[in-house]
Amino acid sequence: MGTLLIGIITRPYGSTNWKFVINLAKEAIKKGHKVKIWCSGDATYILKKNQKEFARKFNYEKDLKELIDRGVEIVGCESCHQMRGISEDEFIDKRIGSKPITWFFENVLNADKVIFIGE
Repeated sequence: MGTLLIGIITRPYGSTNWKFVINLAKEAIKKGHKVKIWCSGDATYILKKNQKEFARKFNYEKDLKELIDRGVEIVGCESCHQMRGISEDEFIDKRIGSKPITWFFENVLNADKVIFIGE
């Protein structure tokens, strides 16, 4: 099967984009694809641990951990999360990467399919 790269810049709250990304990643894994998710801009807020659960609609920490356990590579834009005051120690999982934008560009060239989601 192929590799799906999903880039997202949408903030985690106030949009259904993140729910779409999580569901798309789950379905792609079921079909045998490798999935990578690139979080840039305000999307890096989703990487922060200990978020408050609100009616289960706006807390994706469990969903992201499940994806990581299933082999999804999740990477945050290094400068984006640092500019927002989020350190790697605050990530919800130690397996989440922090990479420069060049990581995303290299993976765009190597992925079979690329989807970029913004606002």
